Amino acid sequence: MDFINPLDILELNGRDAISIDNNEIKKAKKRLIADIELSEEGHYNYKGQSITKSDCERVINDLDIPEKKEFYSYLSTNKALNEYLASGDEKIFNHFHQDSIFKLQEFVTFISPYFTSRFEKSLFQAFSSQDTEQLILILRTQILISKSDINNAFRPISNEIESRIKEIDEIKEEIKEGESRYDEDDIDEVIGIIEDNFPADVLNLLPVYFQSQINKIATSINYLGLAIWNEFSVAEVPMKLVEHLLKLNIESVSKPTYEKNYSIYKEKCLEEIEIEKNAPILKRYAHILVESRKLNEAVDNKTTLPKDAARKINALIDVNDINNLESFANEIREQITFSVRGLAVSSWNVHNDINSALSLIDTAINIRNSPETRKKIAQDKDELKKLEIKYKDLFHCWFCGTNEPNKASAFTFTMYKETNRTYFPRRVQYSSLNITISRCPQCKEIHGKGSTNYWLVWFAGVGIGAFIGNLADEHYIIGGIIGLIIGHFIGNSMESGESQKKGIKSLATSSLSEHTVVSEQVKQGWQFSEPTA
Repeated sequence: MDFINPLDILELNGRDAISIDNNEIKKAKKRLIADIELSEEGHYNYKGQSITKSDCERVINDLDIPEKKEFYSYLSTNKALNEYLASGDEKIFNHFHQDSIFKLQEFVTFISPYFTSRFEKSLFQAFSSQDTEQLILILRTQILISKSDINNAFRPISNEIESRIKEIDEIKEEIKEGESRYDEDDIDEVIGIIEDNFPADVLNLLPVYFQSQINKIATSINYLGLAIWNEFSVAEVPMKLVEHLLKLNIESVSKPTYEKNYSIYKEKCLEEIEIEKNAPILKRYAHILVESRKLNEAVDNKTTLPKDAARKINALIDVNDINNLESFANEIREQITFSVRGLAVSSWNVHNDINSALSLIDTAINIRNSPETRKKIAQDKDELKKLEIKYKDLFHCWFCGTNEPNKASAFTFTMYKETNRTYFPRRVQYSSLNITISRCPQCKEIHGKGSTNYWLVWFAGVGIGAFIGNLADEHYIIGGIIGLIIGHFIGNSMESGESQKKGIKSLATSSLSEHTVVSEQVKQGWQFSEPTA
């Protein structure tokens, strides 16, 4: 809508409305119409506008209304405002001052349509060029816009903001769908896009009319940051995005969430910086983690014994060294801890090697970790200790109670249990059960020496008994039997004595009865000697 001040085209401007009578207006009108009709162009050039005779007659008729006549008269004296309405000359913004007539609602209603059509263009230009000084000056004049025109005045900027929000949301969706043109190397470019599209110093100058859109901008930027974090696992970009949105004048219940996210991103960002600075150290421990996992796999597949794996782990990991690393190593520390813990679990579950399992869990528990992780590893150690107590006769050599047993040295014997007996005819039926007791090579050697002594004494007793029996009326058989019995008791005594001298349990039945498994069998009726009819 073009503004034409009839007093300008009638050359009656600068005059008080009361001083201009109707006859003077009529004479000026005739002169104007005649000039238009006689001109070659057939129109009147008004401040850059080409207006027709009908345009002139229309606005001149407004002077018949006293109120409008007064308004036009005022505008003819306020040249800056009059020029802005007619031609868009923005000098008004540098010289604007509030006159009392601006408080008159009728005047604002009259001027608003013309002023709004100019205002929206000026405001949009200042917003687009991010000219904050001009924006401030322009917004001072919004008092000349009526409520009915406020949407028209702000619509261009509102539409532009919505368009920019849509652009950001599209970038976010592309990242979430894995279809983004950005990758880890150039994702930081979105920071510049956000700063250019949503300059905080400009947006914060906008009136409350734009508050909901500013809140919406903050939401979009926050979701973009989350998408970048989830897809690329980099903290610096989302941190800077949220840092920017927090510069906006946000009035939203989500603001505490944004502040919390910023704190999280900042902490992660500092960790990333620390990690980058300490990359060589982390690379070394990453290698240790890989080797630990390989050992775990080998123990699971039974290609490596737990004790060998435990020895290699203790050679790989310097607990004091890894504990002295700063917080940047927290994650790798925890990964190594759980890898060693997994190796301990496999040592028990796959090999029943409680000693290696406990050795490995001790290594894991000595690594500095969060209270939660340390609590978990401590619980695992408690479980292993309970298993060690429950199966103590299986995990160590039972005879010495300290050395590690092996299958080649195990001691196996048979126990019997009578199942049926008849007297006519005399017959006995029984079951047999082979019992294996864990034993170390050292105890096996001691028992072997005692056994040798037993048989030497046994044979000597038989020989001596037979010889004496033969001298006594040739009863060598009886003498031999007596010698056998004496040799058996003396041999047993010497065999037990050899074990006692070395501080280990003997192979005597009284000693074997103390074994956990054997004692249970005895309680169930099993015995060491084979039942006879």
